Amino acid sequence: MIVRTLICVLVLISTLGLVAAQQPEIVIRPPITGVTRLAAADFQSKAAATAETDSALKVFNDVLWKDLDFSAFFEMKSKSFYPNKPIRVPLDVNFDDWQSSVVNADFLIFGNVQLAGSGAVVEAYLYDVKTQQQVLGKRFTAASTTLIRNVAHNFADEVVFQLSAATSRGVARTQIAFSSEKGGSKEVQIVDYDGANPRTVTANGGLNKFPEWSPDNTRLAFATRLPNSPRWEIWVQEVAGGRRVLSAPSSYASSPAISPDGQRVAFSSRSPEATDSDIYLANVDGGGMRNLTNHQGIDTSPCWNPTGQQIAFISDRSGGPQVWVMDADGSNVRRLVTEGGHCDSPDWSPDGRLVAYSWQAPTQWKHDVYVVEAATGKIFQLTVGGASNESPHWSPDGRHIVFQSTRSGSKQIFIMNADGKNVRQITAYGINESPAWSGYSKREQ
Repeated sequence: MIVRTLICVLVLISTLGLVAAQQPEIVIRPPITGVTRLAAADFQSKAAATAETDSALKVFNDVLWKDLDFSAFFEMKSKSFYPNKPIRVPLDVNFDDWQSSVVNADFLIFGNVQLAGSGAVVEAYLYDVKTQQQVLGKRFTAASTTLIRNVAHNFADEVVFQLSAATSRGVARTQIAFSSEKGGSKEVQIVDYDGANPRTVTANGGLNKFPEWSPDNTRLAFATRLPNSPRWEIWVQEVAGGRRVLSAPSSYASSPAISPDGQRVAFSSRSPEATDSDIYLANVDGGGMRNLTNHQGIDTSPCWNPTGQQIAFISDRSGGPQVWVMDADGSNVRRLVTEGGHCDSPDWSPDGRLVAYSWQAPTQWKHDVYVVEAATGKIFQLTVGGASNESPHWSPDGRHIVFQSTRSGSKQIFIMNADGKNVRQITAYGINESPAWSGYSKREQ
């Protein structure tokens, strides 16, 4: 039986004494042991305000608030209840105001911004309101005021890292890749997790679909069909330099997935004479290619578990397309989802406990996003409504999911908490599909 609502547990392990929460139906991360009430006062100009400073402050304060709110770690205290006195440095803080029943914050964020030439310097603080002790103090330098939003992302992730007892590094500095159709071609694009700072990775004028990140975020694997070519190929391309690393030609190749160690690529491929597709495995340089499934029927959409020891995939060997799991060598094949209907686009959670996928019920025209417990087969529905919701992909901390949806009219990219709440649209133009959330880059010290 499909459970209609996923009760998601969000992590918070704090150094404070906290009250244990009621055990939920399913635990995505360790249980909540309390709620952290966070106040984020608007950062202030350290010097005399100018139009440029005001503009930078508006961007910084808006981005920081949205980052912290979306992290799903905090109860953000409304700014309408904050004291009127601006805070620039620790000496400006009256902690009694922030502990009052009106604000009732556990932690307080504040700071200042000062323009320096064409750039900016940001001093950011995080304080424990009860103990009045500094938890975090950072001084950031932005080479240009246009990079001020990056500073906000950096500080937001630092706050999440500190207040989650290092169980999460946040997602504000992560990126999302997807296939974007504008003007007839489909190119792979990248945006910041919140949809800002778009840039195009491919520019070959063909069809480029199903992007997937390498573990170190330096490369993207995707399926491509060049203009005037009948073939779909798998490319692995460096994000920065655009150099093609691997090309695996076939009649139709799709849905690549790079292994957690970055050494292998699993993908679906069909030879020119075949009507069925299989899951293939190759070294990232294109060598050592072999067929893992070699089974009558259509096998597609492979995804790795975090250890690299198992692969989930879609197969119609039982009738309709369902989620199956096998060992990375092709052995021990078992069916994970047994509900019938049409499954697509599985993606394994970072902790290995859950597989997200889209499912179209036998009586429905649309897909919705679900997760299934890998160990038990228990299923939970995340999206509802009249739109089609597909291609789910986990954030690196396992607390969020990106997916494509038609809820705004055309296919666009959305992000949400792992319980299906707090849905945000991050693209608006063209047709955008097949999103993939990046992993973590090396944490800035």
